[in-house]
Amino acid sequence: MRNMSMRIARPAQGMIALTALALLTERPLHPYEMQRLMHDRRKDYAEGKMRALYRAIEELEAAGWIEPVETTREGRRPERTVYRITPEGHEALEDWLQDVLERPAPEHLAFTAAVGMLAYLPQDRAADALQHRVVELRAELAARDEASSALDQEMHLPRIVLLEDEHERALREAELRWVLALLEDMRSGRLVWDEEILRAHFAAMHDHEAARRGRHHGPVSEPV
Repeated sequence: MRNMSMRIARPAQGMIALTALALLTERPLHPYEMQRLMHDRRKDYAEGKMRALYRAIEELEAAGWIEPVETTREGRRPERTVYRITPEGHEALEDWLQDVLERPAPEHLAFTAAVGMLAYLPQDRAADALQHRVVELRAELAARDEASSALDQEMHLPRIVLLEDEHERALREAELRWVLALLEDMRSGRLVWDEEILRAHFAAMHDHEAARRGRHHGPVSEPV
């Protein structure tokens, strides 16, 4: 049974803080080493976010989940503080990871939101945009294949630490299949829309909603 005392406020930096905490289970690290490992392991959400990583480290230390081990300086370079995870941090990491796996945050992807508003584009422009998305997805999948091959050949990382990349690839493959099927439905006439018809439909919807609110609230007196 999980220790519910660990389910306290977690760092605002979210996944960056969680990733830093996880990396510190391997060995004590300073922030630049953490950033390098995140880059090497394709943690794209943390790429180039050194300031956010520093804030995450501050929050983790304030929570008592990590602690400084030593501070070093090489030549004229700024001081570097090496951190290690605490026993409380280990427990927090396991609870946090389990919670994210069970109930991931409902982050709404921009593409998902955009396809939900596809009707607001003329159909020819929507088709052009979706065709460009197909090109982008195919390019991304090719780049992922190349990067995965390089990781396998150069770093020989076990599959268990590459599952994030594997999951992202599966999502992109599924999205590509869905967009291609959507384009085929548009080309074949199974999915069509017309701006004038939609405008009339939405106007009728708004009129119906206004009438419903009027019946519910009763007559409204005009201001004097």
